[in-house]
Amino acid sequence: MTGQIADSFLYDGDVYSLIGYTEGEPFTPLDYNIEPKAPHTACWRGFVLYYRLDNNKLLLQDMQLNAEEGLEINGVKPKKTEDSFNFHYQDINLKLDYTGKIKIAKDFIQEMYVHMGFQRSSAFRTVLEIEFKDGDLVAVNDLSEKMKKRRKKNPTEDAEPQSTKESDIMTWIKRTFSRNYDKKEE
Repeated sequence: MTGQIADSFLYDGDVYSLIGYTEGEPFTPLDYNIEPKAPHTACWRGFVLYYRLDNNKLLLQDMQLNAEEGLEINGVKPKKTEDSFNFHYQDINLKLDYTGKIKIAKDFIQEMYVHMGFQRSSAFRTVLEIEFKDGDLVAVNDLSEKMKKRRKKNPTEDAEPQSTKESDIMTWIKRTFSRNYDKKEE
C-alpha cells in the first residue's frame, strides 16, 4: 500500500495537512453526484481538497478530481487536465456548513512516515484542532505539546499493526485510511 495524499488547509497564512475530523469529511464530491475514481495508489479516494478560512468561515477553495465527468460546483466548472487527476476546480469558494472538529498539521517529521494510509497526528510537530459550528470558526486548540509527549512516550504508536494476526492487520489498515477521530481522543 501507499501513503495517501492529504487534503490541504490554509490557516493563518500557512498550509497545513488535514489529518482528522470528528463528524466525517466536510466535503465530498459525492455530495454533488460526482463519482470519484482512484487515479493511483496514493489517492484511493479519487480527489484531493484544498480548504481555507475566510472571515472565520470554512470554505472549499479548490479540488483535484479523477472522475468520468466533472460537474459544476458552486457555479464553477472544472478544467480538464492531463495529469493523474483529470479535473481541477479552482476558486470554488464554497462555504461549508460543517459542525465538528478538524485536525490540521504541519512540520511533518519524515522519520515517522508510514507507507500506509494517512499519516498519524504524532508525526507532525504542529497540530491544531479547529472547531466549527455551521461552518463558522468556534475555537482553535493547539495539540502540538500533546503530540510531542505522545512521540516521546511511544514514537511507533499506530505505526504498525499490534500483531501479525489478520484481524489486527485489517484493523490497522482500516484505521490508517480513516481520518475520523473521537472527540475525546485528543
